Amino acid sequence: GQPADPAPAPGTYPDGVTMLPHPTATTQDSVTIATASLAVSLMHWSNDAPSAHVSRHLYDTLVNMNYDTFEIEPNLAVSWNFIDAQTVSMVLREGVIFSNGDPLTAYDVQFSIDRAADNPHAAAITGMISHVTVQGTYEFTVHLLENFSPILRHLAHPMAGILPRDHYLEVGHDAFGLAPVGTGPYMLSNWVSGDRVELVVNPNHWGPIPVVQTITWREVPDPSSRLMAVQTGEADVALGVAVADIPVAAADPSVRLLRRQTLGTDYLGFNCEAPYLYSPLVRRAIAYALDTTAIFNAAWGDNGYVGVGPLSSIVWGFANTQPYNTGSQAGNEARARELLAEAGYPDGFNSTIWFNTGNTMRQDVAEMVAAALRPIGIELEVQGLEWSDYLARTEIGEHDMFILGWTTVTGDADYGLHPLFHSTMHGPNNRSRFTYYPLDELLDRGRAETDPAIRLEIYYEAQQMIRDQAPQIFLRQGQEAMAINPAMRNMVINPAGHHYYGRVWFE
Repeated sequence: GQPADPAPAPGTYPDGVTMLPHPTATTQDSVTIATASLAVSLMHWSNDAPSAHVSRHLYDTLVNMNYDTFEIEPNLAVSWNFIDAQTVSMVLREGVIFSNGDPLTAYDVQFSIDRAADNPHAAAITGMISHVTVQGTYEFTVHLLENFSPILRHLAHPMAGILPRDHYLEVGHDAFGLAPVGTGPYMLSNWVSGDRVELVVNPNHWGPIPVVQTITWREVPDPSSRLMAVQTGEADVALGVAVADIPVAAADPSVRLLRRQTLGTDYLGFNCEAPYLYSPLVRRAIAYALDTTAIFNAAWGDNGYVGVGPLSSIVWGFANTQPYNTGSQAGNEARARELLAEAGYPDGFNSTIWFNTGNTMRQDVAEMVAAALRPIGIELEVQGLEWSDYLARTEIGEHDMFILGWTTVTGDADYGLHPLFHSTMHGPNNRSRFTYYPLDELLDRGRAETDPAIRLEIYYEAQQMIRDQAPQIFLRQGQEAMAINPAMRNMVINPAGHHYYGRVWFE
């Protein structure tokens, strides 16, 4: 694969942004973001990127991840102490109130984290938590089911945001979902499914009050239309600039193009419980048939890096697993035919491949995969599904092959591997429905081990094993290409995709 850009030095950004002090004035007090897909849930009931992108403005987490240094910093919790490998005591910031005026206490933390620990959609983030005990108004302890080294990184995830216990219990699950309450810098003002999500500033926020008073996410599935919205002034941010539009945006003085390597990957996934895809021989045959470098170049151009494993190269624990017995990255049709015959399908079979509508790159990839597999006898029907339907149906296993991505938000190999490949994670995370018990054992050891050097060895071995079993074909290490209003200041790409607008202002 292509070499990755080096990680940015603390306080600097690859896109050339210089962070300025928190502004007190702005020539424009609203931000409009054109995005391919809107949030599915704003109350931690869907672990998808569009939902997290909005939720991080509504809720605060106990700690923050600094995505320049990848260090953990205080947020709602001002201090913490590891009593042992399964017990973390923490102290809350005093004087914080929710957007409805309720004061934040340790009981809200206990309720929120215990609720998240029991939430199947948050299992990848909080499933290792046993319970929380309260020692005082601002003191509490997080108890883990097992040793889990990256727990603080997980508590920084938007799915671990803190909700007001009493208010939630008073209004109920459904009503809270329509009018969420948090301690974040913004509050929900309007949510029209399929159209827009609008936030307004939270005057009760404990931190600096943003000068941007309103944030609006508009659903614009076509990437060229998103770019055009910024060019015409209808939007201030266009997410996911298409490969073909990158040189257009770079040359246009009416927009500013920002780019940064992300913590995400894109992959071709297999439902390993589907009859034709159950055998790793079939999955390896497909890997041999695909020229992943050519697919990357055609779909993404220079926007990212060729996939060489299930992790982005800026994730701690990344291993370059250049395929050897799952095929080269240049394609090998003869070997693919041999493996298909060995698996019992010398004449191939018919199947389907899904992508989410509005993502033209994934549509292109699905069509290229279908074209590449036709010569070895595999006929694929290419189907596009709307985002929420796509998530719901792949979660319950109605699919065969699919194109999707994963962002290792915590920056730690555990979160890039355990949710996607552990046999206990079938459903919202392990959409490949992959089960391989030797890998389970490795992943369990990796998350319990406290010695970083030993953890690295475990994760290197795990990534080799994933490559050999081929529940996924690795296509791309991600890069965000974002077009913005050139008057925007302090707009920084978050490599986890949770871009933040609370520091933004307009010159």
